Amino acid sequence: MGPLRDRNFRLFFAGQSISYLGNAVVPVAITFAVLDLTHSALDLSYVLGAQSAAQVVCLLAGGVISDRIPRRVVMIGADVARGAAQAVLGALLITGHARVPSIAVLTVIQGIASAMYYPASAGILPTIVSPRYLHQANHLQQVAGAVASIAGPAIAGVVVVLASPGWAILLDAASFGVSIVLLAAMRIEALPPPAQRKFIRDFREGWNEFRSRRWLWSMVIAFSIVNFLTAAYTVLGPVASQRYYGGAAAWAAVATIGGVGSVAGGVLALRLRSRHPLRLAVAVVIFAGFTPIAFGIGLPVPAIAAVAAVAGTGDIIFISIYNSTIQRQVPSHFLSRVDSYAWFGALVVFPIGLAAGGPMASVLGVRTALLGVGALMVLVTALLLAVPDIRKLTDDAPALACAPSAEPSALGHKSR
Repeated sequence: MGPLRDRNFRLFFAGQSISYLGNAVVPVAITFAVLDLTHSALDLSYVLGAQSAAQVVCLLAGGVISDRIPRRVVMIGADVARGAAQAVLGALLITGHARVPSIAVLTVIQGIASAMYYPASAGILPTIVSPRYLHQANHLQQVAGAVASIAGPAIAGVVVVLASPGWAILLDAASFGVSIVLLAAMRIEALPPPAQRKFIRDFREGWNEFRSRRWLWSMVIAFSIVNFLTAAYTVLGPVASQRYYGGAAAWAAVATIGGVGSVAGGVLALRLRSRHPLRLAVAVVIFAGFTPIAFGIGLPVPAIAAVAAVAGTGDIIFISIYNSTIQRQVPSHFLSRVDSYAWFGALVVFPIGLAAGGPMASVLGVRTALLGVGALMVLVTALLLAVPDIRKLTDDAPALACAPSAEPSALGHKSR
């Protein structure tokens, strides 16, 4: 819990945790808001797809902006936009004036603002946390996100049943308001404005930094494939639950128990250390592929849930180590851009995977498709251990230890 001794991180962590909870309420609320209006699964796909596409398309621009403008300013601006969009959407739903096009436009604003927020958030963390606490700080964030992923849908369900989806959306708007207040209360030294530079040049520099690190682009390539397969699993898993396990209750049980297990495992892993962090991260995230395999071979629901809990623990450990590693290895003035390239590459195929899940089930059969998806996830992840840079990278921090250079100063950022 060392990072929580720092006032700036306490404020940042509290704001993030509240936002995580608010955001976890939204999927349930949006889903039932659209279905209440039109009863159309196609309309729901349009709305959810619009937000996802807007976020992915704008991620790279968000990375450049976050390396040019003070990151706290970017985060506050993004939260203002997201909070305002959710407040308008909630009001439209409560008053009965919401329509699918207006919902889609407001979710697109959400996606664009999120694409600005997350690269800035990744870049600001190493500047407010001591280097020795960086891993714990990332881990605490992942645990908070896992807790929100369990509590958020439950809260949304209660609010939607007792009131309406609009009130659930307003809860999310309020969470952004709290985040704005907490971010504004942070004490961060003002930095000089960056030198005037061309946007394209910043894009190119970020790309050069990204591709110069073999461990990073190897992981992005691998996890673009894994995320495609994960997206297909999010379609195949519910179908398997309906056909072989009696309905949605099985899928909900696996997701909930898996989430609880991941939180517990994440807390236990807070003190986990390894001289070769990426070697450990890859080894534990391999378990993610075993959950679709468990569905595919027809294990009972409690056994599948247990596998999901272990997989969730591996996911939390992996993301925590990955975030800490990129923050240590990439200089601060490139960090948001490099992080945005990594997330863009990893997420751009996710919508395609969602679209592919149905055809996979039709062509291969549900259980065969699940077995194939799980086996490929394990194989692709395991192949990362064959990359020398991943096996040999140590928990050194060259980006943290290096002396300030002319380049960071010109860009208006301090060396960490």
